[in-house]
Amino acid sequence: MLMKKGNLSYANEIYNPKNFFAEVHHISLYPEDSRITLENKTIKVHVLKRVVRKPLWHPVNVLLFLLQFISIARANRVSIIRGRSTGLSGFLAAVTGKILRIPFVVSLGQDTKLIRELKANFRGGNLTGSEILKEIFIELVECFVVRNADFIITPSEHLKDYAISLKADIDRIRVVPWVLKRDFFTDKINKKELRAFVTKSSLDLKKPIVLFVGRLDVEKQVDVLVEAVPLILQEKPDAQFVFLGDGPLKEKLKERTTSLDAARSVYFFGFQPTNVVKAFLSMASVVWIPMSGYVVFEAAAFSAPIVAFNVEWHSEFIIHEVTGLLVENRDVRKMADAVIRMLNDQSLARNCGTEARRKLIKEYDPEVLRNKEFEIYRSILR
Repeated sequence: MLMKKGNLSYANEIYNPKNFFAEVHHISLYPEDSRITLENKTIKVHVLKRVVRKPLWHPVNVLLFLLQFISIARANRVSIIRGRSTGLSGFLAAVTGKILRIPFVVSLGQDTKLIRELKANFRGGNLTGSEILKEIFIELVECFVVRNADFIITPSEHLKDYAISLKADIDRIRVVPWVLKRDFFTDKINKKELRAFVTKSSLDLKKPIVLFVGRLDVEKQVDVLVEAVPLILQEKPDAQFVFLGDGPLKEKLKERTTSLDAARSVYFFGFQPTNVVKAFLSMASVVWIPMSGYVVFEAAAFSAPIVAFNVEWHSEFIIHEVTGLLVENRDVRKMADAVIRMLNDQSLARNCGTEARRKLIKEYDPEVLRNKEFEIYRSILR
């Protein structure tokens, strides 16, 4: 959903990098996206109409969505269909590709089985009969999408293995890591803007800042970080904890910090534009990452010391005690200890930040990664 993207300039670049295609038709399921106008004029936004408001998967909606999808693809003489998920949009893209005989490429951007497990654990681990049926349905849809794709693009080896577990043809899988915008490598930070931003709060930029950037949601495991705050404050009473992002857990997290008697050291600044995020990354003493996509790369671009859970693809970039610290997933005590270690050992923090940036520049150069993706399209068009 474009309206929920933290930075629409990513859509301008990623949906049609270097204007590789003459036109890109972005098809959205969400009415809010009708208000979006992207700077890149090669990208046209289409919002599919629905009859039933909820659920999206209502059979009447699905049929109507599919007819509109086919009409848009046919009218605009689409050469390649790119699905950016294995959910409903990916399903519609796969079916349209089959019907119109248009090559279909799908992005597999997350381990949805792991996400479902995290959500189930958060709720106590017990699923109702309807929830179990829903899980089975979701997996069947994922399998259908990846098995009918001409190519599956995954950003990591972990997700390549996940695609294989869905019975995807291994010869059709290509690993192309997420591309970080070039300005994260080159832009200079205006710290005056950051000082102006925190004027209204009691945040002290001279004291250590432990930073989280991302959605305040169950799947990001941000709830674990809040539990670690008082443990860190016992050793580092001057530490400050900044959360940049919004989400359904925001109010619950605020309440929890109050009940832990830690609210005075925790700042929930909500969603912030990229320039503010960059400024905080450039000044953070530690960036802690319980579950992430781009944030690992964004932190590395600013040589920020990273502490992360050893989950999903994190270990592919974060080498323990070299480019950051990895701790056992959802272990509150170990997460707290790792943050304390980074705050106490400035040499370790500095070296990890430097090595993370070096690895990012060497192995995740945006130009190289874009060319890898272009080659997939070229092979299809040939």
